[in-house]
Amino acid sequence: MTTPQIRKNRATKVISVTSGKGGVGKTQVVANLALALRKKGLDVLIFDGDMGLANIDIIYNISPPYSLKNLLDGSKTIDEVIFSGPDGVKVLPAASGVKELTALTDTHKMNIVDQLDSLEGKFDVVLIDTGAGISDNVMYLNSSAQAVFVVVTPEPTSITDAYALMKVMSMHHGEKTFHIVTNQVKSDAEGKIIFKSLVNATDQFLDSVQLWHLHSFPFDEKVRQSIIRQQPMIKFDKDGALARSYSELAEKVIKLEVNTQKGGMQFFFKQALGER
Repeated sequence: MTTPQIRKNRATKVISVTSGKGGVGKTQVVANLALALRKKGLDVLIFDGDMGLANIDIIYNISPPYSLKNLLDGSKTIDEVIFSGPDGVKVLPAASGVKELTALTDTHKMNIVDQLDSLEGKFDVVLIDTGAGISDNVMYLNSSAQAVFVVVTPEPTSITDAYALMKVMSMHHGEKTFHIVTNQVKSDAEGKIIFKSLVNATDQFLDSVQLWHLHSFPFDEKVRQSIIRQQPMIKFDKDGALARSYSELAEKVIKLEVNTQKGGMQFFFKQALGER
């Protein structure tokens, strides 16, 4: 597929995909959703925001020569750092050793902000794969995005930690809307039960928070095989239930109304870098 072309007035959706705990399939959702969106003709950029445990390159079986660190220190331009993954999905790789975007020096911030203009109009969707948990870095990335997808599984710890994440986002960052993605569920009914438990908790303890059950992904034992082979499920089992489910989620993302008051890609990066 061709390199994304600049289109004037293209509205870029900036979506963070996050979770309260690790091991819930958050990065799998990002990697497969990006490919599903590409199949529908959209230009997609993945921003790997998990600075300590970046996994997009592993799932895609790619070895980007540069990372966000090269961009921040000024040794490479943003066009040189962005790597082309499968089917033309673009990846801005994480910077190993740069744990906190919000702790960068003013020089680092200027090096990246000065280059944002070159990305304007190139992408339809930017997917941010955050780290898990409630670190400052995760919070800033989520609060800077136009929509927040919270991935949660049937495990009690996953549900509890998802609530904790939304509590911190709501009370300390003013985020009031969350899109819940239930993963590894036995049925849609189980996904709805998980969602209802989260709604009950947020309605009782959090002020003015709105949850939307965006999608449920079924449990599939082939996911483990796809991880071992470093192939996203949408390619590993292209006719399977999960591949169809990702296509359905892609359609929902295309139709999704996001918080346009937060602007687009430039707003996201400037907010995440502390340019307030």
